[in-house]
Amino acid sequence: MENHQSLVEGNIEAISGRGWHVLLNDQARHIPLLLNPRAEVLIREAGIPMEDTVSGTAVFLGHRSSGSDADVPEHLVSVAERLFGTRLAA
Repeated sequence: MENHQSLVEGNIEAISGRGWHVLLNDQARHIPLLLNPRAEVLIREAGIPMEDTVSGTAVFLGHRSSGSDADVPEHLVSVAERLFGTRLAA
């Protein structure tokens, strides 16, 4: 948990999709973090309706049926490649 919190620079908000989740800073709307339009577009294009904008670092991970983290699923990587013309950072 502490590793995840250090990545997003604060407490974690998680948004889950089909076989993946993204970790965000849960206070991003209240502290001055830069907007992250790529993460926002990827989340929406992956089928998650969002009302808010995404700010700060977004950490995309896969998840196993046990609940533990895994590599990002290939279908999400494919969506990112189609949208941005590049693979997600490893």
